[in-house]
Amino acid sequence: MVTTVPITLEAFLLPFARHFRGLGWRVDALANGASTDPWLDGEFDARFDVGWSRDAAAPSNLIGTPRKVRRIIMAGGYDIVHVHTPVAAFVTRFALRSIPADKRPAIIYTAHGFHFYEGQNAAPHAAFRSMERLAAPWTDFLVTVNQEDFEAAASLGGLPASQVRHIPGIGVDTDRFAPDATPADEARAVRKELNISAEEFMLAIIAEMAPVKRHDHLLRALARVQDPRVVLVLVGTGQLEPKLRELAVALGIADRVRWAGYRRDIPAVLAASDAAVLVSEREGLPRSVLEAMGTGVPVIGTDTRGITDAIGDEAGWVVAKDDAVALGAAIEQAAADPSQLASRGRAARERALERFALTRIISEYEDLYREALASHV
Repeated sequence: MVTTVPITLEAFLLPFARHFRGLGWRVDALANGASTDPWLDGEFDARFDVGWSRDAAAPSNLIGTPRKVRRIIMAGGYDIVHVHTPVAAFVTRFALRSIPADKRPAIIYTAHGFHFYEGQNAAPHAAFRSMERLAAPWTDFLVTVNQEDFEAAASLGGLPASQVRHIPGIGVDTDRFAPDATPADEARAVRKELNISAEEFMLAIIAEMAPVKRHDHLLRALARVQDPRVVLVLVGTGQLEPKLRELAVALGIADRVRWAGYRRDIPAVLAASDAAVLVSEREGLPRSVLEAMGTGVPVIGTDTRGITDAIGDEAGWVVAKDDAVALGAAIEQAAADPSQLASRGRAARERALERFALTRIISEYEDLYREALASHV
């Protein structure tokens, strides 16, 4: 398993490593800092470090680094190399591109949301699409996590459409994220910590405070919400936090916003929430939304690739991507109608079980791995 940084392994891929090791497979990890991440201790048979940068334009990504990646992978004698995240995926495939197919591992690339998307400005769209098009012939199977990316991948060229797959995300643990999984006193403790009463409406966004997540758009929508019971909880940290705090003050809503920071008790946070929200510029298939749905918490989202794939028609509310008025109205509606909130929460749970359960996603990857192995016999 190859990722740019180890947090991707820790946050998304450990259930897969545990499953396949449980089947007797050897599962190793490669990332910048994989060997020193304590959360990965004991989770892989071996861990390797490589000094690539998350900055796609960094010269080090293509000078020296591919040679090291190739050396590690070829020395390991792997049957499958599964690459994730744009930099790691591109550099690894570049490193292995000249090795004949019968002498190298099967290469599977999961695109957790292409960096090009519908509605994007022309220049970055062309640049990111060109990079994916260049690397497509170096790939045995390309996995996409939403419908827009599946259609885009099938039209890239360089890879037969039969080798492009749609597997919806990395799955949600529907036992850990379930309506009754968190004791009620833990949920109450979260509300008490954040100074949110039982009568108030707790709306949670779980996302890094980075431009792509558009917290500023959400704050502007909240400023339009008239119901004083609505309290927004921002879970996460990031470079934009100081500016977002200033914006909340400027909008006159600072008393209706809670800054929860980085947390590892997400099941309890969701159990304490009445609804979740996400308004990103782009997504692959957002895990925070799937975890909310698994918990039976409806989601208010924008018409953004990945968010709409997750919510569907009944698991929450979807509004126009750039319409702060509509977003505020959806929040108001959710807070005003407990019966609709409950029915959409039930629909969210059912959709999570049916489409996004971790057991189902792992099974789909197991089938894909076996197909990849058969293709390299």
